[in-house]
Amino acid sequence: MNTISRRYAGALTCLVLLYGCATREAGITGASGASGAAPGSLYANGKLTAMGEARLAHAAKAYSEGNEAQAYAEFLVLAEQGHGESQYNLGVMDGDGVADGAPDIPKAIAWLQKADGAGYPGALFQLGVHYYKGVGVARDVPKAVAYWRKCAARGDNDCAFNAAAVLAAGKGMPVDRASAMTLFAQAGRGPEARVAAQSELARMYIADGKHSDHVKAIEWFEAAAANNDAQSQHQLARFYIEGVIVKADQRRALSMYQRAAAQGYAPSLNNLAILYRYGDGVARDQARAVKMFQQAHEAGMLEATVNLGDVTFMGWGTRADKTAGVRLYQIAADTGHPAGRCRYAQALRHGDGVARNVALAKRLKEAAGNAGYPCHSDEPLGKSLFNTRGKGRS
Repeated sequence: MNTISRRYAGALTCLVLLYGCATREAGITGASGASGAAPGSLYANGKLTAMGEARLAHAAKAYSEGNEAQAYAEFLVLAEQGHGESQYNLGVMDGDGVADGAPDIPKAIAWLQKADGAGYPGALFQLGVHYYKGVGVARDVPKAVAYWRKCAARGDNDCAFNAAAVLAAGKGMPVDRASAMTLFAQAGRGPEARVAAQSELARMYIADGKHSDHVKAIEWFEAAAANNDAQSQHQLARFYIEGVIVKADQRRALSMYQRAAAQGYAPSLNNLAILYRYGDGVARDQARAVKMFQQAHEAGMLEATVNLGDVTFMGWGTRADKTAGVRLYQIAADTGHPAGRCRYAQALRHGDGVARNVALAKRLKEAAGNAGYPCHSDEPLGKSLFNTRGKGRS
């Protein structure tokens, strides 16, 4: 299938969620010839004639070869005779500024509305994008959602996902959790299921207060995990390791952590490293734990930075280096991480791996305490680390 790019579909409602947006390509496809068409016509009785199909093929070839002006001209002839897909393609191309060198959003919207009138399914999706973004047209989030809900009612999962994301977050219009959950459920089902919809719906079932439904939450987390969503795999691992809302299952937890960690998901790398460090459900392997802490630290996870500081400071699975360990604590402390502040305070209080600075240690201890992290900086760091087990998970 030949396609043209839909750049305006790139930054939608995921502005309010931590998921990729629903995007798609504009299909340039042929259609079965129309019967009973007038001589010389390109489109009749809702179908392209043989001449129309040839014209569409020429347009697709021109576009694929980079001749956008010729493609536009070919689509224009078809669009003026009522061909919905060509109207849609003109809407996309006008939105991208192909015809005049600059985007013409009002013209793009006019073509997309005609495409919708002709029954072309992608038009409503793209109209929603324009009104959601408000580029070249007054931003109108309720109107965008109305377009997406209309095409969701026709079975479009991408439209369902985008409408759900806006309704769940309430950015630009009131929150409607019930409708959002219904639309996420639609988007999360079928052969073209949106994995982000599955994981978000699972979280909504967990966080819905008195209306929470843990059985459905697990069902949707499992669906997303089966589709290799690392966040859902991590969440399930936490449930199984802690026995929260499901029966504790160490082997299942380990499997989920491993699958998410294999994708480079930092929280799972960190938590899996803790299991290897202590030998919880796995053969103890401190060197392996250090490597995983390092990976998670490099990915920017501060819990892992502190954990890497611990093993480096104490020499667990690696050569002991108090100075390097304290530098890691300082990195975490400088970004406001409570455990990092406390560890750094302990090192400063006793001059352990760093020059002694009691005044700074006191300030850091207070900051950690104010963040809800009890900090006993009078205790030597090495002693407190020997008494710490299993903390630093996420």
